[in-house]
Order: sequence, then C-alpha cells, then structure tokens
Amino acid sequence: MTSTYWRLNAFLWLIAALLLAGAPRASADVVTDANAKAADIASKHPATPISVRMMAIVQVSVFEAVNAITGRYPVYRVQMTPASGASVNAAVAAATRTALLKLIPAQQTAIDADYQALLGTVPDGPAKTNGVAVGEQAATAVLASCANDGSVAPDAYRPHAIAGVYVPTLIPAVPHWGKRTPWVMASPDQFRPAHRPA
Repeated sequence: MTSTYWRLNAFLWLIAALLLAGAPRASADVVTDANAKAADIASKHPATPISVRMMAIVQVSVFEAVNAITGRYPVYRVQMTPASGASVNAAVAAATRTALLKLIPAQQTAIDADYQALLGTVPDGPAKTNGVAVGEQAATAVLASCANDGSVAPDAYRPHAIAGVYVPTLIPAVPHWGKRTPWVMASPDQFRPAHRPA
C-alpha cells in the first residue's frame, strides 16, 4: 500500500507540473504597465505628497478613459460618449500622457517616450485615433475638475514658538492640504469621530 501511495503521489505531482508548465504566463495589463511608468516619472518630483496627487489624477484619468470605452462601471467624474471601437490601449496612453504633461512638464522627454512605446503597439486606424481622443478628453476633464482643489495654495504654516509647546524640528509637508476640496468626500471632516460622550 505504501508503494502504491508513493507512485500515485509522484504521478499526481508529475501531472501538476506538466499542467503548470503548459499554463499561460500571467502578465500585467496595459493599465498596470502605464501606471508603473507614470509612477516612475512622478517620483522625480521632490515632494512626495505632490507626486501622490499627480498619480491620483493620472489614475482617475485612465479610469475615466477606459470606463468610457468599456462602460463597465458608473461614471465617476467625466461623462463621455466615445466613438464605437475606440482602442483602450490608445486611451490609456493618451490619458497618462495628457495628465503627466500638465502636471510635470519638465519630464516631457520620458513622458513622450513611454507614450510612443505604448501607442506603437496599437495599429493605425480609427480605433487608435478615437482611443487617443478619449484619453485626452478624460485627462483634460479630470485636470480641470482638480484645478481649484487648493493643493497649490500658499503654505501658511507658522510654528507656534511658545515656551512649553513642542515645535517640530522639520517643517510639516504640505500642511495646507487638510483644507483642500475633496474629490469624493463631502468635506475633509466627514469621517472624523464624533465628540467624546459627556
């Protein structure tokens, strides 16, 4: 019984190995690839909170572009009616490029290189042209909706130099961001806990 068990076990492992060897390799999709390249470009900005905001704008732009074509989810910020058959890959490339160029124009060379590499995978034709149009429209609309959110307000932080009050040795990063207009929430304090019970 023991040798039968071991032979069966070895046979099952061999079958599993053959099945795994023949399985298709998983690879990241176009959105994940474009996002990784965009994150690399955004990381060149010296201020981390600003880089994070840039990536949020890029990702919302890409979502809106892809969602306009696929119609898979409810519209979040931008109502569009793209031409039938628009290329998702072209839309992702154009949304990423349009948003990044507006947010970090000093990186235009890297942004355009990534854009051309991704767009080069899409055959020329109406699908490509329409996809680019959708991506550009989505990014432009998202950028406009975030333009006055208060993220570029002047830094009004001044430390309170009073005896007995701790003053951070480093200036806080973007202390005014708590006053920004939220993108989704009704107000910045919407999810704060209620006052303590009496």
